[in-house]
Amino acid sequence: MSRLADADPLPRIYAHLGGHPAVIAELGAAGRVGSANEPPYPRLLINDVPGGSENLTTWVVGMPVRLEALGTLDGPTIGKEKLRLILYVALGVLAEMPAIPVEAGEVVINHVGSSIAGGYVPLADGRPRYVATVTVTAHPG
Repeated sequence: MSRLADADPLPRIYAHLGGHPAVIAELGAAGRVGSANEPPYPRLLINDVPGGSENLTTWVVGMPVRLEALGTLDGPTIGKEKLRLILYVALGVLAEMPAIPVEAGEVVINHVGSSIAGGYVPLADGRPRYVATVTVTAHPG
């Protein structure tokens, strides 16, 4: 297997944000962080997006990662302000990851930097959504 494949930061990001007390508090319950757009809402979606970089010699990956705070179709229940708060709490927690020690064999996240600042972009079905993209630099541990 390629060592580059061992540099994928997404599993670590899902686990960290999904288990972080501040993120859980803003979402209202655990189990609302992941890659699938499915109830219950509000939900924090985390996915990689095209772009970034890979160094085939050093196995360093610069991965664009999109965070989306999603509300429900009945937008007033979970308004724009709440979704913005969820997104920015998650971004703050994510930005702390390079300082967190890792066990041997875990992906090392070296840097989290803003790529596209957060903004309100409702889904086509009218569901409210706040979106931001960060670049996560990582390498295998």
